[in-house]
Amino acid sequence: MAPTVGHLHYPKENLTSSHKLRKPLVEKLRRDRINTSIEQLKALLGPEFLRQQPDSKQEKADILEMAVSYLKVWQLQPSKRRQAQQQPPPPPPPPPPQEAEARGDGYARCVQEAVSFLSESRSDGRLLDHFLGLQAASGQAASRVVSPPGSPLHQTGAAAAAAAAAKDGGGRSALWRPW
Repeated sequence: MAPTVGHLHYPKENLTSSHKLRKPLVEKLRRDRINTSIEQLKALLGPEFLRQQPDSKQEKADILEMAVSYLKVWQLQPSKRRQAQQQPPPPPPPPPPQEAEARGDGYARCVQEAVSFLSESRSDGRLLDHFLGLQAASGQAASRVVSPPGSPLHQTGAAAAAAAAAKDGGGRSALWRPW
């Protein structure tokens, strides 16, 4: 004869009291999850919901119905979504000529101010040479911007480089540090 496992006996009072304590807590957590999800749906569907029912109170059932109807429409249009995803966005239109010219003038002015600052201070000659190269590459002459004669902005690129080298100690530059 096979051995049998005896019937385990748990006190019924202990099970029911813990069950009675746990059940309301579990139910409250479940309701909180439902309400949080409905609030998220409400936030996602907010503009759509207000367009259809602008002055009415939003009930949970209305929010769920809106979500279901939106998903149904969304499922019926997969080919349109695929086409929209496959097409690259159109390139932005080119800026008007005045805007491009203004941007170039602003860039040239910025480079000239950097050259002026670097010429006045005892900074690294390599950085000054870099900005002078940018100024020459942009095709903007230093004299294009109105500046008083004798100022570093009034000098041409070669003259500014020579002035910077003379201030720097004849070609021997100090070590540049970013701080």
